[in-house]
Amino acid sequence: MEPMEPLSVGEVAARLGVATSTVRMWGERYGLIASSCSQGGHRRYTEQDVGRLQVMYDEVIAGTSPAAAAAQALGQNGDEKKAGPGGPGGAVLAVPGAAKEVKGIARAASRLDEMGVEDAVLESLRVRGTLESWDAVIRPVLVSAGQYWQRTGNGVEIEHLLSQAVTTAFVRHVVSLPEPSRARPILLAGGPSDEHVLPLYAVRAGLAERGVPARSLGARTPMSALAAAARRTRAAGVLVWMSQPDLPAVEGIAPLLASHRRMVLLLGGAGWDGVPAGAAAVCSSLREAVTILEQAWQTTSGRTARSAVPIS
Repeated sequence: MEPMEPLSVGEVAARLGVATSTVRMWGERYGLIASSCSQGGHRRYTEQDVGRLQVMYDEVIAGTSPAAAAAQALGQNGDEKKAGPGGPGGAVLAVPGAAKEVKGIARAASRLDEMGVEDAVLESLRVRGTLESWDAVIRPVLVSAGQYWQRTGNGVEIEHLLSQAVTTAFVRHVVSLPEPSRARPILLAGGPSDEHVLPLYAVRAGLAERGVPARSLGARTPMSALAAAARRTRAAGVLVWMSQPDLPAVEGIAPLLASHRRMVLLLGGAGWDGVPAGAAAVCSSLREAVTILEQAWQTTSGRTARSAVPIS
């Protein structure tokens, strides 16, 4: 068999099924660089280079931390356990019965390996899509971190790092997708007293995969400001996420609904439990939120959303 012609970074990325930025990042951060050059002086990946990158990809998807996966790819016999379970603090998040991929993210979070968590979550988003990644990969680790804190009173730093890394992974994932139409966007906001924005990033990514435009106003958004933004953008739908009950948010439902007639108002999160929704819709999961908001956008814009990534 003839040897493989050296490949460009784009060709390698297509072969592995990852973004070109991921291949470049693995080179810059872990030394998995191209060892050949074209006649024009551009870097090219040999068959051996691609083989190492394939090992890196397979190990990361299987749950190995990116640093340990790179060590294996480079033949350095990297061992994640040398630093001790959970790194200096010794805390390890327990995710019983979870897949190796999930346990790998839990170990990285326990070691406060922010980039390890971010890279693994980003790869899951690109392979599985947002909704499957949230249910099967991200949420189990988040639940484990919350339970660890409730049980021991420790580990707030793990929970904070995990939330930050997952948020950044969502941002990187959205940036890598085709830019959707700007017409009549979906607005996403946390309730007036709510600090939890991770669900907003997840919904935004799920919508972006379907070609639905969304704009996030972030945490602690006053309902009056949200109503003004809905009027200004002629939003097709609005999601207000609340993790805890909040009276100002409840009182702001009616004015928000009145901001314009052709808008779907969706309430999400445990903070809305038991609250009379009136003409607003209530969702019980991120998957349901993405489905309802996508339908709202299709109805008001007269368009058909597209899938920007393969979703199982």
